Amino acid sequence: MNIWSAILLNRYARLRHGRESLHPRARANLSALDNLRPREPALSHDFVVVDLETTGLDYHKDRVVSVGAFRISGGSIKLGEVFSELVNPGRDIPEDSILVHAIVPDMCRDARDAWEVFGDFLDFLGDSIMVAHHALVDLFFMNWVMTEQYGFRMQNLMVDTVLMCRTALIEPDFYGQRKGARRCSLDALAERFQIYVPERHTALGDALATALIFQRLMHILEEGGWITLADLIHIAGVR
Repeated sequence: MNIWSAILLNRYARLRHGRESLHPRARANLSALDNLRPREPALSHDFVVVDLETTGLDYHKDRVVSVGAFRISGGSIKLGEVFSELVNPGRDIPEDSILVHAIVPDMCRDARDAWEVFGDFLDFLGDSIMVAHHALVDLFFMNWVMTEQYGFRMQNLMVDTVLMCRTALIEPDFYGQRKGARRCSLDALAERFQIYVPERHTALGDALATALIFQRLMHILEEGGWITLADLIHIAGVR
């Protein structure tokens, strides 16, 4: 994704929705790109690394059951700045999903609805750049809530550590065979970088693993000359 196209799309969203009577959170999100410095080092910006656990991956019927996020500022993970909450999905949680994340219906029965949790997450996020592993999956579910509640998609930039991995670690694949794609899985990257993931397949555990992987991939990219925010969004931005 090109950072300049993201800025243009944001301007269009502001023109379309700026005169509406919006919730303060929605109005703040429309301004999420105001403080970008595309030509400065990427790590001079703040990032929020997020992971969602869901009832499944069917975009039409599945919903979020847990949100976990860590903040990265100045290139450092701020362990004291964490977002973690269960979500009431408003539907059953299939057994196959429970076997993955171990979240059972009783754990979510008294949890808040997605739009309430998401509102607090927007406050935590502010104008930071989001980071996720296989980011389009998480972004879809966040955009679903955002659109239902406020009428437009998330305006924050989002970076995918899978795309970072493909640039930093995987040799060019001119024939589209995706050789080495498995080397960009969360487990493979955690093993490569000797990252211990104590709570794999929990939102907070996977968010922390992704944050640690993001740090290491940024170091490799910077050594290769991919330093600025515009560089990072060019190789790993999704929308």
